[in-house]
Amino acid sequence: MRFLPLLIAIFFAMAASGCGQGDGYAELGLVQVSGTVTLDGKPLSGAKVSFEGDDKRSAIGTTDSAGHYALMYDSQTRGTTPGKKIVRVTLAEIGEGGGAAEGAVPPKEPIPARYNRQSELKADVSATNTTFNFDLKSAS
Repeated sequence: MRFLPLLIAIFFAMAASGCGQGDGYAELGLVQVSGTVTLDGKPLSGAKVSFEGDDKRSAIGTTDSAGHYALMYDSQTRGTTPGKKIVRVTLAEIGEGGGAAEGAVPPKEPIPARYNRQSELKADVSATNTTFNFDLKSAS
């Protein structure tokens, strides 16, 4: 039992340093990003807003009735990694695997492709650049 105080000291030292715990997100430097999306000057409700990095990973948010969104890294963690992003905004429901179910007719996307499939929207996320508002136009 003379090793018990030593084991307790080691346990507390590991706990204090974060060893043996943690969610793995700290090293990602996640930044909490939010903003508003409008279409022809009106809030866009129910749209999926995706910030996609060079590694093809995306953080996604859904707009509320006021067009406001906040990005989620996963289902429980807010934010996105810093860096340059391609932003995609869509109202179409996307099936599992990124497309419509086999044999199904692809959904009609009311938002022009320049804001989703062929997006021209960009964002450069940093600790000081966290709000991104997008005013989309339905016509060219």
